[in-house]
Amino acid sequence: MSEISTRTVKDFGIWLAAQGLERGYIVHLDNKTYLSSPELSSFSKEITSSPDYQNHEGIFFEYQKETESLFVAAIHRTVRGAGQGGTRFRQYPTVGNLLTDAMRLSKGMTDKNSLAKINWGGGKSIIHSEHNPKTVSKEIREKIFLGFGQFIASLNGLYVCAEDMNVSPEDLGLVHSVNRYTNCIPKSMGGSSNPSFLTARGVFAGIAAGLQFMDGINDTQNIDLSGKHILVQGAGNVGFNVIKHIIDHGGKVSVFEPYQPAVEKLMDTFPDINIISNADDIYDIEADIFSPNAIGAILNDATIPRLKVKMVAGGANNQLKDPVRHAKMLHERGIAYVPDFLINRMGIVNCCDEQYGYLPEAIEERLVEIHPEVIELLKLSKKEDKSPQFKALELATELSLIPHPIHGHRGAKILKFLMGNEESVWVMNNYETEPAV
Repeated sequence: MSEISTRTVKDFGIWLAAQGLERGYIVHLDNKTYLSSPELSSFSKEITSSPDYQNHEGIFFEYQKETESLFVAAIHRTVRGAGQGGTRFRQYPTVGNLLTDAMRLSKGMTDKNSLAKINWGGGKSIIHSEHNPKTVSKEIREKIFLGFGQFIASLNGLYVCAEDMNVSPEDLGLVHSVNRYTNCIPKSMGGSSNPSFLTARGVFAGIAAGLQFMDGINDTQNIDLSGKHILVQGAGNVGFNVIKHIIDHGGKVSVFEPYQPAVEKLMDTFPDINIISNADDIYDIEADIFSPNAIGAILNDATIPRLKVKMVAGGANNQLKDPVRHAKMLHERGIAYVPDFLINRMGIVNCCDEQYGYLPEAIEERLVEIHPEVIELLKLSKKEDKSPQFKALELATELSLIPHPIHGHRGAKILKFLMGNEESVWVMNNYETEPAV
């Protein structure tokens, strides 16, 4: 990428100000690409030439000068319904790194929501601030999330945000106080709160199904992991609960976690757990399953040849650095890959319909679907000698193009409103570029 996207986020904010801009968009609609301002032309070419750009319907951003924070909402596809996905609060080395993550994650949400058969499209939002998410003061944090909430409100329902990395239900309560397009809000406000424990249950269901498939078993009533060894990368809210389920069902766990308080919690809770001290060592340990539950892109040219496992099944988003190349590499090595967007979906399933009244029993009904779906996918993959990743993506793409049963492709109409209605804060120059290839 060229100089704009390789800048730090702070320098990007300075660059925007020099163009007389605080916000902008790149929209793909009716096979044309539109920009909010011609000043974004070079920047747009950098982004749309990225392999992670998949004709995203809209990439919106705004720089909050007061807190030196950049807000981004990447909406991949809204045919099934408004884009929905979590909000990450983390720091990135460059604005290009941030947008790559946003684009990959929003495409992943399209696949996830489609496979889950919920009436939502795919989107993701990111907050990058010069203030560290773990140490920022309460006062600045409130300003960031109130500003972010107004940013989301300005999208007029094109995207609905939820909980993700370094974002709490209380943060989302602030967001919800200034808009109506927020899920995972606190239970005291009628929401479903933090869904991590349910995400973990879905991931564990995928792990259990994968192990049973390898053993020629299909029995959801008798999950026994005795004698099984699972490598877990990451022991945050999701990873910790995945570990608990594995150990509760008799499995052995080796885990790498860089955050010392989380390591101490692991050792206090599971005295016999094997803590891996060096992050790189996890790829060389022999085990039954590798379960990534932290960052993405960790399955790549360097790590895949080192794996000594039979299967990969974890909750981290976008585990494959290249979703095609690295799925093939795993398959050629005889390592089955259970797609993350198939088994980590319970977080979004948990909160997707909370505005209609949260019903725990309805969530439990959706949870039991994961085990048989994983078994069926692995059977089909084996029969056709094709990576489970490709079979899952084929189905997800097909389902993502089924319009919302009531509203149809309402997102396209909202985009046109945002670009062309004088009541919209997004009406700028609305510069049209050449059609996307």
